[in-house]
Amino acid sequence: MGSATVKRSNEFDSLIVCFRIRASVKWRRRSVSCCEAYASAMAEIAERTRYFERYVTFIDAIVAIAITLLVLPLVELTSDHHGTTSELLRDHAAQFYSFALSFLVIFRLWWSQHRLLRFVVDGDKVVVRGLGLWVMTIVFLPFPTALVAAPSQDLGTRALYIGTMAASAACLAVVAWGLVRNPSLSEENAKPHFTAEIVTFLIMVVALLVSVLVPVTSYFPLFLLLLSTPIEKLWNRVAAKSTGADSSFSQREKVARSAG
Repeated sequence: MGSATVKRSNEFDSLIVCFRIRASVKWRRRSVSCCEAYASAMAEIAERTRYFERYVTFIDAIVAIAITLLVLPLVELTSDHHGTTSELLRDHAAQFYSFALSFLVIFRLWWSQHRLLRFVVDGDKVVVRGLGLWVMTIVFLPFPTALVAAPSQDLGTRALYIGTMAASAACLAVVAWGLVRNPSLSEENAKPHFTAEIVTFLIMVVALLVSVLVPVTSYFPLFLLLLSTPIEKLWNRVAAKSTGADSSFSQREKVARSAG
């Protein structure tokens, strides 16, 4: 009896050891598989982020080239002028004015794009295609800029010039909407919004309507862009108050329902 009991005890101990060994092996395999899956996921995220960064870098390079092309018509003025510098500036004041205005607008649009994409790590079809259309409007802008600098101007030139800028702002608004619609494209703690893009687009539309309907204003309505930052702050302040009022109303309603 004693030997049989000892034998059974040894067999039981052996089974426990085997079970522990198998459990340890399975745990290690699961740990390895989890680590491999995590590493694969991180590599995929890094690859997607690198792809989008290259795309944005490419777009920024196009914008840099487009904004540089604005100065080429001014450079050509020096080859045909034989008077003094003051005469050059006075005779071609319209060209210098259109250059300064276009530079300001392109820089303002690029700055909006830069702020919009600060915390973006990936892009879907809406974001990628929206940025592609946006950069196309920037590349096209030097053409209406050359028309603005021409001696004869009509409402068509004015509408094409400001309309191109409005289309550019509309493309950024679409990109911003795509980021708000899909928050996973941005960093974890980022909160994408499209207040700035909507404000810029609305200002462009107002400038276009005023310039076309009131011809005497010429291109001066574009300087309404200087009001974009104050309008954005006012918009955000009103939205914050509205959100706070809605949340407090919801809380009061919940309390009233629970009391009832």
